[in-house]
Amino acid sequence: MPEELPPEMKESIDEFYLEMSPEIKDLIHGWLYKIVDAAYEGIAELPLEHRDRILMKISKACSDQAKVVLGCHPGMDWEDYKKHMAELKPPFGPRKITQIGDIVHWTYVPPKDKDGRPICQCPLIMFGWMEPRPEVCACSANSVASYIEEYTGREVATVETLGSPMVSGEDECRFLVHLKPVAFSTPKHE
Repeated sequence: MPEELPPEMKESIDEFYLEMSPEIKDLIHGWLYKIVDAAYEGIAELPLEHRDRILMKISKACSDQAKVVLGCHPGMDWEDYKKHMAELKPPFGPRKITQIGDIVHWTYVPPKDKDGRPICQCPLIMFGWMEPRPEVCACSANSVASYIEEYTGREVATVETLGSPMVSGEDECRFLVHLKPVAFSTPKHE
């Protein structure tokens, strides 16, 4: 694990950055954009098992932060969570969450930009750090699973991305979540 920078070095970096010209700051932001975009491009080229493992780690970090931004509190019960998500204002809501048995259908309709295109909820895309790409939807699917596991107390078996602006071209993000059956369920009848 990398060591923390000493406080005096942190201060000098901040001062150094603040003293940079706007042109240099723009170049640095473009540099960071290219790094993040290239990393996601490389992730997309990995074998599925490795790609999914990396996206799982990214989405874990993202969903932990997103819970704070979304105002989701630890210990919130499932019904309160669904109500809270339905009442969120753009750009992070509202979200429609419906559960029937072991299936949860999750829908988010993102706001549109000035050209009428949906604005992705991923902060890396929202703030222009990378181009929109389908791998981000896999990251979102992992986050959806994380939220559902936390607020239902149930384990998620799989999450399907049914549609999104990047995957299917539709205007909403839709996920179908399969919860793992409870311990005493019966097998499928023939």
